[in-house]
Amino acid sequence: MNHPGGEPGMVVAGLLDFVRKAIEPRDEALSEVVEDPRRRYQRDGAEAPELTAARRAARIESAAAGYYQMFCPVELGGGGLGHQLSFLSWEALHHRYGPGELLAYNTISHWANGPSVIWSKASPQLFESVFPRVITGEASGCFGMSEPGAGSDALAMTTRATRDGDTWSITGSKQWTSFSPTADYILLFAVTDAELSKARKGGISCFYVPMGAPGARVESIIRMFGEAGGREAILSFEDVRVPDENRIGELNRGFDLAMLGASQGRLYNSARSVGLGRWALERSAAYAQSRWASGKPIAEYQSIQNMLADMAVEVYAARTMGLDCGARADTGADVRRELAMTKLFATNAAVRAFDNAMQIHGALGLTNELRLHDGWKTVRAIRIADGTDEILRRTIAREVLRGRMDF
Repeated sequence: MNHPGGEPGMVVAGLLDFVRKAIEPRDEALSEVVEDPRRRYQRDGAEAPELTAARRAARIESAAAGYYQMFCPVELGGGGLGHQLSFLSWEALHHRYGPGELLAYNTISHWANGPSVIWSKASPQLFESVFPRVITGEASGCFGMSEPGAGSDALAMTTRATRDGDTWSITGSKQWTSFSPTADYILLFAVTDAELSKARKGGISCFYVPMGAPGARVESIIRMFGEAGGREAILSFEDVRVPDENRIGELNRGFDLAMLGASQGRLYNSARSVGLGRWALERSAAYAQSRWASGKPIAEYQSIQNMLADMAVEVYAARTMGLDCGARADTGADVRRELAMTKLFATNAAVRAFDNAMQIHGALGLTNELRLHDGWKTVRAIRIADGTDEILRRTIAREVLRGRMDF
């Protein structure tokens, strides 16, 4: 299997060149489906089958080129590339392509639905039988942690896994499960020791569950921002039976595994925010110089200049934070504090960037054609994903109160 190598700039340039040559034509062929919500979604809210198939094809082609799995550990067959490069890669894709349902964003494995360090905790039997299809992009998954009554407080989950010899019976429900309507499998978290869980000392384990397993069901697609469909869903599990070899990680230590994934998600969402913020800034600057009002470009008005300046300052600061955070993570340092600060700042900066961009463009900024509203919806949603502002502030404050102010 091929893996990209060389300096970070070369890797990012190679990724963008691959997407331009191999993936952009696929996006163009699919544009009529993606841009029409009546065709993008089916009546039940699930995405169109041709879009799901195109995502899979993009993953497979990228995996063959060595990009899809380049941040998966070497011992699992991946490229083993670092956190800072991951930040740069996600940023570069979003900077170039902007908001929307683009196949370019399927060319790198997301920690929750593809090959990642989480799979290093799989049993030999599970790894051998399932992982080959995951690392090649043929199979894609989802991450089942949040529940209707346990969102940010994941330790309050009620989904239960009961052991019966070498088999587990899982019953419960999950909510806000991204990618689940089209997933082949779910990494499902459930309480395996009620006493430990009640005492908040563990008691949660992770299981690999095929989405087609008897008793597993997509109850409904969650629609947001007035969309006709979505990629999140409410799931139910009724006496779903899986062998013990499908358990991933240590028994009753699944929360540690989940936090490992969430940490990667925070850097990923920071990178997306920076890339999208840069995309919005560049289009706003260009528009401000071409749009005239009262005999001169609106770029000459101080109010417009102030908005552009604020966007530039915050995007630059967020990017610097992300690069520093990734570099620290690459040394093996504990970066929970830095991840929380970076994600908090970057996502909020991106929300403000898109709000300013829409204001600068006036009524045009609200049109479908410019995609600015798509960007605002994306960054507004990821202020909640993988740790809300409130949870992040609590993490930061705890670290500060422990005396960790050695920035």
